[in-house]
Amino acid sequence: MLWLVHHLLLKFPPEFAHQVAVCFLKIYQYILPKSFVLSQTKVLSIKIKGLDALKFPNRLGLAAGFDKNAECFASLSRVGFGFIEVGTVTPLPQTGNPKPRLWRVAPQGLINQMGFNNCGVEEFKKNILHFRSRCIVPILANIGKNKSTSNESALKDYQQLFKELENEVDGFVINLSSPNTEGLRDLQSVEFLEKLEAIAPSKAIWVKLAPDLSQEALTELLEKIRSSSKLTGCVLTNTSRKIALEQYQRMEGGYSGTKLFETSLERVGWAAEILKGEKTLVAIGGVDSTERALKMRRAGADLVEVYTAFVYQGAKFVKTVASALAD
Repeated sequence: MLWLVHHLLLKFPPEFAHQVAVCFLKIYQYILPKSFVLSQTKVLSIKIKGLDALKFPNRLGLAAGFDKNAECFASLSRVGFGFIEVGTVTPLPQTGNPKPRLWRVAPQGLINQMGFNNCGVEEFKKNILHFRSRCIVPILANIGKNKSTSNESALKDYQQLFKELENEVDGFVINLSSPNTEGLRDLQSVEFLEKLEAIAPSKAIWVKLAPDLSQEALTELLEKIRSSSKLTGCVLTNTSRKIALEQYQRMEGGYSGTKLFETSLERVGWAAEILKGEKTLVAIGGVDSTERALKMRRAGADLVEVYTAFVYQGAKFVKTVASALAD
């Protein structure tokens, strides 16, 4: 039955299909028992320097972008994910970029130009509080600045998000790398990371970086993350504007999917060499099979995330890969 529903959803326009999927997951979430316990692989304890250990049922997580408003994360935890990113959330609600803004491209890829459409942190926080007791996997809030906020004022947006969500989530992923908010990627700098350190709460905090950075620029940022007493690690990588432009002739938007894998794998390898196991490395980008997930692990990733492959392959894919990543 689930296979049939998933197959039918892929026949609809991608953003509409996503909205329908979230709607079904929201309905399912209301019937989940509050005391429900996952029967998964043994609980892993990922040690994070300077912080209490976070416990993950498995090493496979869902990346940000699916549950933008923290509406269905409890249901998603039942699918088999070991942790879930919710968001990207911004301080104020915003509608995002004009539609159409999400396209399926072959083979098993997506190009999105969503633009951080979300309900805003106030409603987002209410959703987390309402359903948190029904979900035992770690929840990470992916946070970003509003489109109307200038880069000069961006720090205030992140500070507000830290303050509002610090006690409601298990950690943060700082999104500085979406290609769909003008000027956001300019914040990928050592200077801005230092400013973030000064306001960071005592929580696990990862920085999500773009695949289109040069090796020199990425190395500089990774060395800063490694030396930081506040930053837990990094997430590599976000969507690629370069692939969207060069291979699909899309002037705007970012590509995710199978063609991103080699680029992401290379950057995960660079990061592992620089971080030397002192920080937690989360790999994402083109992971559409067990083999590719294991390659990310061998390259040095502590945790692996998926998004596009989940959209195309469904829940069975999640359980298969999560099992393969078990120690």
